[in-house]
Amino acid sequence: MTKTNQKIVPHLWYDNEAKEAAEFYASIFPDSKITNVTTLHDTPSGDSM
Repeated sequence: MTKTNQKIVPHLWYDNEAKEAAEFYASIFPDSKITNVTTLHDTPSGDSM
């Protein structure tokens, strides 16, 4: 059996509290980090990160 190191690259969508959710997920997976943050302006729920 061949062992591979597979990376998980999630795409999560939140109307609110996206930054807090991303920080939580990054804190529970070892060696994980947030590499990109984009703010979407003027969405139906307001600005969203």
